[in-house]
This record gives sequence, structure tokens and C-alpha cells, in this order.
Amino acid sequence: MNGFTPNNNTNVIRLLSEAIRKCNRGRNRILMGAVVLCILTLTFVFGTAYGKINAEYTKNIRMDGTTASTYIEEGTKQQYEKARSLGYVRETGRRMKMGEATESGKKESICSIQVLDQTAWEKMMKPAYTGVHGTYPKKQQEIMLPVKTLKKLGINNPKRGMKIALDVSISFFQMEKEEFELSGWYSAYTEDNGRSKAIGYVSEKKLKDWGYDIEEGSDILICQSNDMDWKDTEEKLYEDVPMKDNSQQIIATDTAKNRAVKEMTGSYGMAVVEAVVIICGIFLLVYNVMQISMSGDIRQMALLHTIGTTKKQIRKIYIRQIMRTIVPGCITGTVLSVLLLRYLIPELVGRQYLNGYGGAEELQIFRMEILLLAVAFTLLVILGASEQVIRQTVNRTCIEGMHYTEQTGRKKRHRRRNDLGKGTFNKKKRSETQELCFMAWKNVTRYRQRFVITVISMFLGIEMFLIVMVITTGSDYANIINQRPDFLIAGEFSEFAKKEGSGTEYQTQSPDQDPMKSEGDNFELLYDNEYGEFSPISEKVRNRLWNLDGVKKKKSYITEGAYMLSSISRDGLRPLEKDTYLGKNVEYAEESSTDYESGAKMIEGLDADTVQIVSENELKALKTYVEKNKLKVDMNSLEAGTGVMIVHDHKLSQKQERQAEKAVGETVCLSPLKNKETCIRWNSMTDKERDKEDEIIKAETPSTEYTLSGYLDNQADGFPEIHQTWHGAEGDIYYLVSEKGFSRLSTKRKTFYMELDVEKKKEKQIMHEIQKILSEENQRRKSNTQTSLDGEGEAGIFYIARSDLMQKNADYIRGNRIMFGSISVILLCVGLVNYFNIMFTGIVGRKKELEIMRKIGMTRRQERKLLLLEGSYYVLLIAGLVALVGTIILKGIDVYMRKQLSYFTFHYPVGAIAGSIVILEILCVIICNLLVLKKIKK
Repeated sequence: MNGFTPNNNTNVIRLLSEAIRKCNRGRNRILMGAVVLCILTLTFVFGTAYGKINAEYTKNIRMDGTTASTYIEEGTKQQYEKARSLGYVRETGRRMKMGEATESGKKESICSIQVLDQTAWEKMMKPAYTGVHGTYPKKQQEIMLPVKTLKKLGINNPKRGMKIALDVSISFFQMEKEEFELSGWYSAYTEDNGRSKAIGYVSEKKLKDWGYDIEEGSDILICQSNDMDWKDTEEKLYEDVPMKDNSQQIIATDTAKNRAVKEMTGSYGMAVVEAVVIICGIFLLVYNVMQISMSGDIRQMALLHTIGTTKKQIRKIYIRQIMRTIVPGCITGTVLSVLLLRYLIPELVGRQYLNGYGGAEELQIFRMEILLLAVAFTLLVILGASEQVIRQTVNRTCIEGMHYTEQTGRKKRHRRRNDLGKGTFNKKKRSETQELCFMAWKNVTRYRQRFVITVISMFLGIEMFLIVMVITTGSDYANIINQRPDFLIAGEFSEFAKKEGSGTEYQTQSPDQDPMKSEGDNFELLYDNEYGEFSPISEKVRNRLWNLDGVKKKKSYITEGAYMLSSISRDGLRPLEKDTYLGKNVEYAEESSTDYESGAKMIEGLDADTVQIVSENELKALKTYVEKNKLKVDMNSLEAGTGVMIVHDHKLSQKQERQAEKAVGETVCLSPLKNKETCIRWNSMTDKERDKEDEIIKAETPSTEYTLSGYLDNQADGFPEIHQTWHGAEGDIYYLVSEKGFSRLSTKRKTFYMELDVEKKKEKQIMHEIQKILSEENQRRKSNTQTSLDGEGEAGIFYIARSDLMQKNADYIRGNRIMFGSISVILLCVGLVNYFNIMFTGIVGRKKELEIMRKIGMTRRQERKLLLLEGSYYVLLIAGLVALVGTIILKGIDVYMRKQLSYFTFHYPVGAIAGSIVILEILCVIICNLLVLKKIKK
């Protein structure tokens, strides 16, 4: 063949690759373990985080009943178009609230009626429901109802096209009798958690038939970017979307996804930082194994390069022996990931996780795409490190490659010693231990680049574990419940109100929500007991509860005040009303009226308002808050007892907030309710008799005049903790007054509610006593029907026990702890395995060096001690970095997380740090002893 000999080296390459693999058997086992752990860790951590966030997102939207987190009330067409054009707005829809529907011929409301546009239904409401059958109403007489409403109507097996007769009260003056056709049905979760009533949907054609247009006067629903919090969203929308009048308001909350991420990591920014730290730690775990054995690999490849092996052939030989190790590792890692995430963790979490919001089926922590990315990342790291070996080999001469070490940087200059023979050898020699310590330190720091990378990687491994521990324990769902008092005792709403769902929200809502916040107003609250002497918790019951054996009185709290009739000047009330102000120069139509639009000087409330006494500590906290935020309110009048403060649940628009600043100093008059005797007499009167009686009562009832100290938003950042009773309803006014201010009123203080903190060992006994006391009191009140309009009896008392909340949420807490605990264990394993790899491969890679040391006289005991010292230096360095740098990082996380989560509780992980250090030292002892014993046997 023209003197040419074919060069078929496939078998030679295979044989060389297999020989090198066997030669590096110890390193390859470590590498395979690192590959398995790398894939398992990345898949587990990111899969669990992704699955947990998605599950919480699903829970949040089902709890809210919508994916929309912001709305502009009664928006215009121009506002809708403007909102759609904004870059930070993902979706916009329209919703028109029409009124209440009752079964034909009956009085009890079965659902509210709303109309949605296509985007609002498909993108905002439908994802929050399950079991959606049929279609959204298109035809004029079609209706879509929730399953529970259909059951109230006696329909257990709904079918499309069924006729349903309903009476719809669209407004106070408009009632429509309709016969609808069922177009579809769905299952909602908002009814179960007390967020809202059942909702029935009708078509836009029906809306027009009733004389309304969805493009004008409907709420504009908005889904903003997930990385924007509610405060930024409100501010941006107020800037970008012109309001049609001063009273139009934008109501914003954090998106469901944003809340889910906050609960998991604190914020999107923190999530990215944590992800980068974990990826860097995993990268260094795999890279270290390759880096430590790199010198030997380069020398091996250099020998082949010396005898003429080409760069391509070197790459094939090296990559082939590496792939024989990492392919089984990838398969093992994949199988373990599937078993762990697909079967084991879901089984441990249990089927009761997210019970009430779809169950554990909503938690999908195994993600195939994350597994594939983990495998790809691992392969890229190993192949990248392999390429470095190949490049280092071919870029050096054969002699340089065969004698390669990792020593880099400039060599130290050795100055010539001129003092030899002048006592140099008379200096004190090091002891054996000192010499071994010196040698161990020199060995550890011999290759500076490797030393720095090794220390950083081990520190990151342990620090990742500690960070997750701190976030896990700090954001534990149990912390929310632990912020509650052992027992909260308060007055109930009337029977009439509870049937409508008012005042019962606490029974099904999550523990992070205020149990005393309700959509029910004071009319519903006091419907059965609207008289001046009534106290939600009577003095007798209060004393019995307060004096129970085991109650910690210093840590317990009693909220006091009274329900009063209030009359407030027009300018003082203006921020809470529509923009129909007449102007200061306009002559008032009359002195006082219950109608704001009448133009009267003083506006009287139709129903009782809440007047709460604030304690001295609460006054100080309010004063500090006002001074810190430079708010324009008059704290001096509140403290002196001449002023009252209005607290609201974020009810004011930006323009109304400015109006509220001008309202400071306006007049407020408070009057007591009619007494019990008058109330009983009033209930038996005709309407005409009641009108006359009201005039007499008004003339005879004393009124106390105050100045308005200002308005405060209890939802604002940094607002101090004020123990409020029932609040949050539209139309009610909630006043705060000091002890001095309340003493001026012509009524006795009443007990709104109590928070009791008790001794743990007596908690069960106290709960039994509370149940007994409340049962007796509720029986007594039920028999007192004279003050009730419907003869239902007075409203009772209820209690909420923290232990009951803990038990109710036990499955959810357990599921969270299993998931977060598993992540912590995996990350701890990463740190420990990283240390094991570094120690093991470092010792194995120095076989020749250690053999030489033994030949020149080092004993096995000295060798073991030397290796133990080297490992201990690493442990001490990690301990020092964790104590110094790690503590600063953990404190920074504490500060950051407290801003993101109000219930975050920081616990410095002393036990976790100490345990990690001890385990590392134990690993060091085990590795050193095993390797030395192995050599002795050989």
C-alpha cells in the first residue's frame, strides 16, 4: 500500500483507557459518588423548591378565589386601556358586581351575582377553581354556579340547560325575577375559608339587559409582575393611571406567586442568591475531586504524549475512562432522584398536606426538566475539568508534563545565610508534635490555589446548610401560630350575621390572617344587643376568666372600649366619602343629617361605631410611629383626652390621604346607645312610634365633643400592634381614644376581647374551664330574647385556642418540615462529602510522598497524626470562617427576612454548627485510620 501502514488504534485506546481507569480506581469511586450526590442535590433542592412554590401558589389563588392581586374600583374605559398598556401589568380584566341572588320566593341569599369579561374568567378566576364543567355564560339567560350553591338549591346532579329560578336584587330599588339556564358549574374554596360568599356568573348580554355596561363602572382586575410588591404596585398605578375622582381607590396585594416565594426564600432576589450559592457549592464539590487528582492525571497523559500520542487520542483516552465512571453515576443519581422525589417524599409529606386546597396532589416536586439540567450541569463540570487536564498536557513539553506539580506563582528567593557556624545549630529544635504541626500546615497550604478553592468550597457547603436551617426554622409555619395568644376570647356576631357568613371567617381562615377582621359591620354585630349596657364579654365572665389559676396576667391583655353613636363634621368625614364636597364657603343646608350628600355641617352615623381605649404602651408606640414617619396627625390631643383617632384598614386613596391630613382638628361628637329598658320598649313599637322615640332619645342623650386627631392606616408598613376588636367592614368608623378621653364619656367601659397567656402545664385544665364558663354564659344570653329584633337572643362569646390551631395545621406544618428538613440534610451531606472527598483524594494522591516519608523513618503513628492534623486544620479553618464570615451572613439574612416576613424568628444555629464541626472531625479520624490500617494490611 505505497509503504503506508494503517494506524487503527481503537483497541489500544480502549485498553489504555481501561488501564488508567483501574489505576485511578479510588479517585473514580469518589468521583462517582460526587456525581450521584450532585445530581440528587440539584434535583432535590430545586425540585422541592419549585414544587413547594407552585403548591403554595395554588393554595394562595384558591384561598383568594382569583389570580388577580390588584383592582381599580369602578374603573372607566380609558383607565382600562391605560392599565393594559403598562409594562408591569401582565393581565387585565373586568368584573361587575351586581348584587345578591335568592331562591325564587325566599329571602336567604344563596350567592352574589357577578359578570366577567373573557380575560377575567379565563386568566383570573378559572385557575382558582376546580371541577369546572360547562362553559362561561354567553347567552342572555345562562348562569354558572358553584357546586355548593346548587346543593343549597337541592341540585346534587347538575346538568347543562337546567332551569333555575332566582330573584336578583341589583340595587336597593331594582329587583329582577329571572329564570336562568345552567351553563356550567365549578368548585370554589373561598366559601370554606371565609374570604367571600359564593359567586354566580351571568353573561354580558344579561348585564346589558339590566341596563349596565361592563366597560363603564366595572372593577378593573390586574395581575402585576410577580417581583413587584403591593406597595410599589399601588404607587406606580396611582402615578400612571389618572383617577376619575378623589375617592376612587386602587386596592393592591402581593401576587400569589410573590407570597409563595416570600414564604420559601424571602424574595425573588434572595431566591436567586441562594440558587447561585448552591450551584457554586455543587460545582466546587465535583471540581475539587478532579482538581486534586489533576497533577497525577497530567503526568499520566504526559507519558503518553511523550511516546507520540496525539491530542485527539489523549482526549479520547481520558474522556473514555472518565465517562466509564460518570455514566453509572448519572444513572444512579437519576434513579435515586426519581425514587426520592416521586415516591418517598410525597409519601412522607402525606395526603393531608394542603388539605382544603386540593390536597397533596398539588405538590409535584419531581420535575424531569430539572433532573435533565442537573445531569447536564454535572457532565459539563466534569468534561470542563477534563479538558483542562488535556490542555495542560499538550501545552507543555513532555519533560514539563512528566514532572508537573500544582505549584504556581513566583518562587521564594532564598537569601544566602552568612551566619552558619555561629550558633545557628544551637537554636532550640521543635518537638515531634510541633514538627508534625508545621509539616501538616505546609502540606495543607502547599498549593495555594487549590487550598483557597478547597476552603471556600467546604465553607460554602456548611454555610449553605446553615442558611437553609436558619430560613427553615425562622419561617416555620408554626411561628405564625406561636405569635397568637394561648387563648383569644371575644364576643360573637348576631345569629342573623353568622348565617350570612359575617364574623365566622376566623373558623376557616389561615393562622396568618387577623381573626378579628371581618366583612360584617357593626349593624350585624349588634343586631341582637344594641343597647348601652351590653358588653361583648360581661364583667362577671371577664373576672372569672382573668382569675383562672395559671393565667399569666402580665403577658395577657384585655381590649376595652364601647360602641357609640358618632357625629362627625363634614370636613372630618370627607376622606371616607365620595367626592361631593360643597366647599367651605358654601352655606350648609342644615346643621346635621345622616346623609353626607345633603350638605349638612355635621354627619350622624346610622349605626354604632367602635371606640377603643388604647393603653399607655400603645400610645407610646403610636407616637413613635407617627414621629418616625412624620405623619400629620395630632398625638397631643389624643394623649390629653380631647381628641380621637380614626384607624382604617387601608380604605383611603392617595388623594383621600391628603384630605385626611386637612381633617385634623375637625369636630367629632360621641353619644351612648339607648339603654336596655328603652331598647326593649323600642323593639315593640311601630315605625311611627320609633321615629318619635328616636327624637326623644336624641334630645335627652348627652354628647361628648372631641377634636379629630387624624387618620391612620393600620395596614401601613411599621404600624404598631394595636389589639383591635372586630374591624374591617365598609361604612364603620373605628376610633381610638386614650384613658383620659374615655373617662369623659357618659358610659362605662366594656370588654371587647381578651388574650390570655397561660402556664403550659395548666393549659388543658384552663381550656376546660373556659369552655365551661362560656357555655354557661352563652346559654344565659340565648334565653335573653327581649333585646333581639328576631327573638334570637343576645350574641354569645367564642374562643380560639392556639393549641387547636396547631393541631388543625399539623399536617401542613409536618409537610413543610419534612421538605425543608430534607433539603437541609442533603446540603449537609454535600458539605460532609466535599470534606471526605478532599481528605480521601488528597491522601491517595500523595502515595509516593508518604512512602518516601516512611522510608526515611516516619512511623505509622506519626503518619496517622500528620494526616489527622491536616484534616483538623481544615476543620478549624471552616469553624473560623463560619464563626466570623458565616455569622455576618446569617445576621444579614435575619435582617432581610424580618423585613419580608413579619413572623420570621431568628435562631442562631449553635447546635447545627457544633454538630457539623464534630462530624467533620469524626470523618477526619475515620478516614485517616482506615487508610493507615489499609496500608498496614498491604
